[in-house]
Amino acid sequence: MKVSVPRSVDEYKAFLGRLDEVVLEKALDWGRQVYQGIVEQLDKQLLNSKGHDLREEHVRPVWYSTCLGRVRVRRRQYRARQSGHRYLLDEALGVAGRSHITPAATRLALEMSTSMSFRRSADVLSKASAVKLSHQTIWKLVGRVAEPHLQKADREIRNLLETGELPEGQGRKARCLMLEADGVMVSLQRQKAKKAEVKLGIAYEGWQQVTPKRYATVNKTIYGDLCGTDAYWAGMTLKLAQRYDLAGVGWSVLGGDGAGWVKQGCAHFGSRFQLDRYHLNREIRAVLGTYSGTITAVREHCERGETRLASQVLFDLEQKARGEQAKKIAGLRRYIEDNSAGLRDYRLDMERPDPGLRRTGAMEGNVDKLVARRMKNQGMSWSPRGIRRMLCVRFMYLEGKANEVLGTKSGWNDLPRIPAKKFRNMVDKAGALQPHIGVLETTLPALFGPHPNRPLAQVLRALAHPAGVR
Repeated sequence: MKVSVPRSVDEYKAFLGRLDEVVLEKALDWGRQVYQGIVEQLDKQLLNSKGHDLREEHVRPVWYSTCLGRVRVRRRQYRARQSGHRYLLDEALGVAGRSHITPAATRLALEMSTSMSFRRSADVLSKASAVKLSHQTIWKLVGRVAEPHLQKADREIRNLLETGELPEGQGRKARCLMLEADGVMVSLQRQKAKKAEVKLGIAYEGWQQVTPKRYATVNKTIYGDLCGTDAYWAGMTLKLAQRYDLAGVGWSVLGGDGAGWVKQGCAHFGSRFQLDRYHLNREIRAVLGTYSGTITAVREHCERGETRLASQVLFDLEQKARGEQAKKIAGLRRYIEDNSAGLRDYRLDMERPDPGLRRTGAMEGNVDKLVARRMKNQGMSWSPRGIRRMLCVRFMYLEGKANEVLGTKSGWNDLPRIPAKKFRNMVDKAGALQPHIGVLETTLPALFGPHPNRPLAQVLRALAHPAGVR
């Protein structure tokens, strides 16, 4: 970054106003020099430690995309007797494919992409950091990271559906397991259907009070996918089996809006279905908004599981209504009858209900946080594969598993070993390089002109010659 010498008071003010930006760029430039020195020394050490089955072919420069910016590094290409070409430096740094993006820069770009569009992610990264990646590159990174996990998950789901065998997990015991599920409609692109339903579910062990009026779920597990009903519940089963001993769960409740695919989940976990009160109350208010006296009666009957009485109240009201309003009341009556098994509050059937138990209803907030904020804003549309990939990567970060999944890993088990002491010496030697601050090495006319003692000249002199530096 070249900085022109200020020639007027206004230019000096502007220069000082962005001084932090100038210093940051110079610091990053120094950091790139240090990084280049370390990795090139590492490449030499790998050459000295390589086995006899590798033959050095040539040394060529390549650009690495790092958190410090793009760094030009000279690295060696080897030819193995049986495996073709290899780049030991790339393998040691965990730089995959032809993009040459370091794991740290990859984690940063992926985390950004899980919160905003790919184009916006690239723009924010370029302005707020030294990472310069195009939106197409970030999109490819999401696919490259998600695809192996999706393929593995699909294989495990097929195996579970075919054999019914669950892999061993942590075996955590749980007295109760609350489950909730809901569907989220996401717009599609270049498909016959305009929308697709993402199936989303959460599981948790109970609630803890955060504030007098706010509760948080305990040990929440999330799972979402774009797939059929059987495949979804098989995937949810696998996800929970990684943590829990499902056979040892005391009792379980599955809450939902009454959709058929949600109810089918009860058979997988031996759960009792509970019609979510958010959806029930929403339907009641939408239809009976002008019949305030009837709303309370219907709610109380539903709370006690008195389907016949609730249906009778609505039928009597339906006979008095006319036209479209009568059709809406009839629809509400059918909705309550179709979900009669989940109307009664599950706590009423417990001999000694825990006072800390609450109704289901945490799903609606999770729909927004887990899917809607990223995948339904600003007219976004997706391919079915893109939906699955984004869900996979987004859940990695939400569950705090990104570091272990995206850690530096080599695809080869026979990388030459470099002693830790030697590597530390390489880092210390490279870090001892003095940063080159070229901006302040140029001649400043104000320091040697006719007014060298003015306040502005004194400030610039202090910047150009800090204490102890001459």
